[in-house]
Amino acid sequence: MNREAPSPGRATTAVGGEGAVPGLLRSLGGSIDVLRALTESDIRFRYGRGPFRFARWLLDPVALVGVYLILVTFVLDLPGEAPGLSLACAVIPFQLVMLTIANAMTTLELRRPILLNMTFRRMLLPISAALTESVAFSSSLLLIIAMMAIYGVAPTWNILWFPLVLLVNLLLAIAAAYAAILFGIWLRELRAFVVSFVRALFFLAPGLVPLAETSEDVRDLLRLNPLTGLFEAYRDVFMYGTRPASWELLFPLTAALILLAIFVPLYRSEQRHFAKVV
Repeated sequence: MNREAPSPGRATTAVGGEGAVPGLLRSLGGSIDVLRALTESDIRFRYGRGPFRFARWLLDPVALVGVYLILVTFVLDLPGEAPGLSLACAVIPFQLVMLTIANAMTTLELRRPILLNMTFRRMLLPISAALTESVAFSSSLLLIIAMMAIYGVAPTWNILWFPLVLLVNLLLAIAAAYAAILFGIWLRELRAFVVSFVRALFFLAPGLVPLAETSEDVRDLLRLNPLTGLFEAYRDVFMYGTRPASWELLFPLTAALILLAIFVPLYRSEQRHFAKVV
């Protein structure tokens, strides 16, 4: 009985398909290795190599925001429900975005030796900036836990939503990092203005008080600020023990996707000239 010979085209496709998966895995593994190397070098530069680097990692958040949280919790008699915890749920996610932007705007200068002398995927630099700040951010979470203990707020099962909230927080920081590196090149003299603008976004969101305690006239406008959704999502998970509302995740996620759509193509085009501007 005659059997139909296999088509050469089919064989080529099958072989190519089998080779594409290992190639993709190797590329992904190489990117992870580069990200790990970039992030580890940043962390060593920031925390040093001595035996006290863990203590510095642990105490840095206290130096940044812990003193203010202690003031709000124990000294100032502020109205509202658990004001120290409410403030921590805003300041800590904001620090991840803010510090990532500040890190990204100077990352080309810090990476000058390898930019001039090594070939690597420069598209990974913004992601590395966000991952570096996420290491510092992880110790900041201890402040939220401390505030929950001080105010007697017990966690609920809705705390399991936190990984998704954190993912949106990190994605917004990465998206902002792509823009920040370009602003660090294009607006080198205006870096302080960019940082001040981002800080202003904190006060144009319900950072100091929850959204429910703001005026109804401006509440809808505040929701347009992507930081508002993040702050409220953190409060829902840690303070109120409820599931984050859909808009609290969709608004910052949409903002992150818009930033990525605008600045990733620009970054891809500009990265070829990084060695000329550092």
